[in-house]
Amino acid sequence: MASMKTAVFLVTLLAVQQPSGHQLIQPESIQWRGPATGLQTAIAEGNPQAAGPFTMMLKLADGAWIQPHFHNVDKRLVVVQGELLMGHGDELDKSAVSVLKAGGVAVMPANTHHYEGGRGETIVALIANGPFTTTMVKK
Repeated sequence: MASMKTAVFLVTLLAVQQPSGHQLIQPESIQWRGPATGLQTAIAEGNPQAAGPFTMMLKLADGAWIQPHFHNVDKRLVVVQGELLMGHGDELDKSAVSVLKAGGVAVMPANTHHYEGGRGETIVALIANGPFTTTMVKK
């Protein structure tokens, strides 16, 4: 009887976690915005300004940096290509970064002051729940 309850619980849990519709977003369908020499962004799915999950793609040119900033919610980063250089604090310090290689995953808690750079053309999937805001540390 206990195994039947466990099975029902697992089936119910899996049903709750199923997405509303299966989506495939191919690389050629991503519409990048921003300068090719710096940071380009694209929304792969969802809406960062609305409640709920979304995936935003980031493309950093080799040597490009995102100045210190923070977000109102946790974010997850998955490096698709290149190497993401990540540092913490209010000042960009290239000598104090960690390297996240292609295939690596990072979790950045909400309100953590941080900065990122690209080594080689770097493509990253940013996954979070909206509404999502970015605040630059120095304006």
